[in-house]
Amino acid sequence: MRLRAVVFSILVFAVVLVVAVAGALWLGGGPALAWLLEHPLSAAMGRQIRIGGPLTVQWGSTTRIVAEDLHVANASWGSAPEMLAAKRVEIDVVTGSVLWGPTRVPLVALDGATLLLETSKQGEKNWRIAAAAATPKKRGEFPELQKATVSQGKLTYRNGETEATSVLDVKGMEFAAPDAGGPVGIKLDGRFQRLPLRLAASGGPVADLRAPEKPYPIKLDGTLGETHVASDGTVAEPLDVNGLDLNFSLEGRKLQQIADALGLPFPALPDFRGTSKLRGGNGHWKLDALTLALGKSDLEGGVEADTTGKVPYLKAELTARQIDLADFKGLYGDKPAHSSDAAPAAKPEGRLLPDTPLNVGKLPGANIDLAFDGTRVTPISGAPIDRLSLGLHIRDGALTLDPLRFQVARGAVDLKARYTPFTKEAAPRLNAELDVQHVDLRELLRNSTSETAKQTAGIVGGFLKIDSNGNSLHQLASGASGDVGLFMENGQISQLLEALAPLDVLKALGIYVSGDKPTPIDCVILRLGVDKGVAAAQTFLVSTTDAVVQGSGSVNLADETLNLTLKPLNKHFTFFSLRAPIDVTGTLAKPDYNVHAGVAIARLGAAVVFPPAALLTLVDKGLGERNACGEAYAAQQPKGEPQPKPPGR
Repeated sequence: MRLRAVVFSILVFAVVLVVAVAGALWLGGGPALAWLLEHPLSAAMGRQIRIGGPLTVQWGSTTRIVAEDLHVANASWGSAPEMLAAKRVEIDVVTGSVLWGPTRVPLVALDGATLLLETSKQGEKNWRIAAAAATPKKRGEFPELQKATVSQGKLTYRNGETEATSVLDVKGMEFAAPDAGGPVGIKLDGRFQRLPLRLAASGGPVADLRAPEKPYPIKLDGTLGETHVASDGTVAEPLDVNGLDLNFSLEGRKLQQIADALGLPFPALPDFRGTSKLRGGNGHWKLDALTLALGKSDLEGGVEADTTGKVPYLKAELTARQIDLADFKGLYGDKPAHSSDAAPAAKPEGRLLPDTPLNVGKLPGANIDLAFDGTRVTPISGAPIDRLSLGLHIRDGALTLDPLRFQVARGAVDLKARYTPFTKEAAPRLNAELDVQHVDLRELLRNSTSETAKQTAGIVGGFLKIDSNGNSLHQLASGASGDVGLFMENGQISQLLEALAPLDVLKALGIYVSGDKPTPIDCVILRLGVDKGVAAAQTFLVSTTDAVVQGSGSVNLADETLNLTLKPLNKHFTFFSLRAPIDVTGTLAKPDYNVHAGVAIARLGAAVVFPPAALLTLVDKGLGERNACGEAYAAQQPKGEPQPKPPGR
């Protein structure tokens, strides 16, 4: 959108109106004026013009025109009948300047005006009216506007190609340039996308505005919502908003509010501050030397934007010396650390999975490529992450992570995901693949102060492939279908298990041999088939020194209920054992255990469902070659049964 085209269209309308009024009064007063407005003048403007109230003209060296109840029709393809409507319009024009130039306009005042600027699906602009063809092409040709005011106005911009709409409600606005040698001042008080907006700007003298040989200086200070913005620099072509060279800074709370006002999906974030340089124009923009601090995290890099196409394109390349993942808890609906914002609503009682809607209900009408690389990452648990890299892409309203990869605890985690938000035809949809390889639990938790964490060890791997609908973690879990695997070798998580289950339950499963002395866990193999929110155990085996615990049953993720049976099987003959099957019911937040005391425990053998060879191949990928799980179950499989080749051999 060119600023001069819009402004000059209004000024051209004023000049043409002066000529029309003069002719009408000369030819025959009111009837002639009405005819000129509705026929020749409307034809010249290319839009039907109607004045519902009185129109007065005060002649003199400065001619004053006051129109009540003014209406200008929209383009034929427009989303609303009118482009401009105003309760009152007052325009002062220096009469002689209309003929001899430059045109001098001491005042333009709008009261109760609503202006709709929009484009069609084909990119046509409704402000391209016939009179705008006379728009000056050079700064020196632009009229000398001394003062402009808007009271109780509204500006709406609608992109017909993306259907994105921005609304600026103006309580009061004033542009003042008292004389050609004095500075220009702008004040604005209103709301943008329902966020409070206050703006104060100053520029060079009007003479500099009309002088083409040097950039025009501008300084700005304002607030939007709870964000403060300051800018200082020059604009080579201010009437075209082109040739920007501005330094700016911003700081405040709730950066997601600003993003939401611009149609961008953002989670709740901590308090922030940042600086950058804005350059460009004619639809091509750059943010150079960008620095942004979010809580204890920092970002730097550059952003490029191209708004010349049918769909705007944004490319960002960012790096970080320090990322604290606690600052990004808002991604899953929790309150981020280092934020002065209020905490989100509490989870329903008895639930573990939050039902807070993820703030990606709609993705912006833009295509985005984001590359991020973080060299020092602090996870929420305090475990060190060696490196994090992210590729984020938005195409045609769908968000893709490819990849989200980080190295942690001598292992690696790799996530690929595609999220399609709400459409007219379907609910939000998520497709995700997660791959975890050789993560060392002892290394992962080495910085933890928890005694439970200090007693936890083992090598972990696994995978997740999921497809679901929803816009919160609880909804996504409730509708999920897919495949999940979790594997561990050489483990020791007894204190962690004790926090989850009573001691007598653990003893019944053979996790403890005496007192609180933990039994090493040689291997865990868990594979779940998930169908519409119900995760059923296809393979569930826990191998200790003396027994194998075999699990069966399911978990309903929609209501978070448990329906599991854990059955210990002896690896060798014992005269006495407290081991017994366990039924696990209740909920994830509050499980119930039922020990079947007195039930005879079978010897390991045909009673256990051994992992199939295909699953051991996945175990090999997650834990590495020659892992304890593959070797243990290959050796234990009953004679006469086909035995998978131990991994890595």
